[in-house]
Amino acid sequence: MNELELPLEEVEKKSKRKPFIGYYKIWVMLTYLSAVSAIVGMFFALSGYIVLSIICLMTSGLCDMLDGPAARRKKRNAKEMNYGLEIDSLADMVSFGVFPVVLGYAVGYEYMTQDGVSIGVIMCIAIAAFYVLAALIRLAYFNVVEMEIQSKKGKRKFYEGLPVTSISMLIPLVYSVCEIFSVSFAMVYPTMLLVTAVAFLSKIKIPKIRGKYLVIFLLIGIPLAVFLVWSIGAGS
Repeated sequence: MNELELPLEEVEKKSKRKPFIGYYKIWVMLTYLSAVSAIVGMFFALSGYIVLSIICLMTSGLCDMLDGPAARRKKRNAKEMNYGLEIDSLADMVSFGVFPVVLGYAVGYEYMTQDGVSIGVIMCIAIAAFYVLAALIRLAYFNVVEMEIQSKKGKRKFYEGLPVTSISMLIPLVYSVCEIFSVSFAMVYPTMLLVTAVAFLSKIKIPKIRGKYLVIFLLIGIPLAVFLVWSIGAGS
């Protein structure tokens, strides 16, 4: 009898033998790593190391893309599956909800402190709040829909709205374009967050293509990562 077939009482007995709450298998460790990378990235951003912070954001995105395939390769009981769904959304909120706002604050800090509280600063704060709220709503909605699909033993064929993890590629891409064309990243950032937040809440349908997104991520992400590392060396 495998763990999937164990009665709930037996599963609970096994969990009581562990010294800590939670799960620590490879599929969830990647989720933890995504959150940790985001926290490190926030410290880098607030310390002025913007490029290193963006690289941490990309690392969080990569971990998030890998945790799903890793989980599907393992046998999980109902509690582990529910835990995976919850911890993934919580980690996503840290990595792709809060982190981009902290990064935006660090990017625009010089401009925000020049004239004190101005209309521009108030607008930036409002956009940041809207972005976090949009990410929160989308993640909660995703969980509700996902639980409904799993209860019917169905499979998701598409996403409604832009996945929050897409910001892990969008920010590096926009930063790189701004660097190449000598455009102020700080000036572009609020508009980018606003458009992304609206896309989170939109009802556009994006097909779910397992595996291919990882290939696309690597094809775009590797050149971006190389450029970012190069920009660190060029700026030193």
